[in-house]
Amino acid sequence: SGFGMHALLVAVLGLAPLHLGVSRPRPCQQSSTLAVSRRHFFGAAAAAATVCLLHPSTAQATGGGLIEAATSSDPLSTRLRQARDGIAQVSAKAQLGDWDAVRQAVSFTLPFLSLKGYTGESVKSRAAILEDDAKTLVLAQRQALLVALATLDRTTYNVQTGKAKADEVTAAISSGADDALVALDAILAALTRE
Repeated sequence: SGFGMHALLVAVLGLAPLHLGVSRPRPCQQSSTLAVSRRHFFGAAAAAATVCLLHPSTAQATGGGLIEAATSSDPLSTRLRQARDGIAQVSAKAQLGDWDAVRQAVSFTLPFLSLKGYTGESVKSRAAILEDDAKTLVLAQRQALLVALATLDRTTYNVQTGKAKADEVTAAISSGADDALVALDAILAALTRE
């Protein structure tokens, strides 16, 4: 759909919604609008089209989440809740042997911790503007979440490469998912309290 593709382009470009049609300012003219180079715009469009063509189910699933986040008053919290939903399913996915889904949940969550994607902020950048107590809490929970995600990713990778057997890592997967959920819940509570 056109709107879904627009949301996907917004996510790939890293721009706020509705900034895609911004015209280029004239050389002598000062402008407070955001100018997007043609190379960046068409490169991002090609990348989005490639994602849609090669992974249509992923693009559809992501597109719905992008639309929700783009229309939300707090896109970072919306995306963190979506990440939490994915992490909540990790233990069940591991039980089924769907190791790719486990690693996708981890890789979906990671960018929101440090990288300022299309939401314009990350957990780390949001923590920087919080009061001292909340800042300390969010940064500590962010670190705990990073450790839990690293454990999940490493454990899953070891199963996928044959370095560990699936039945040997069940406890580590469940523990890592539980730790990640506790940290995500604490981060969400602090961010929505501000």
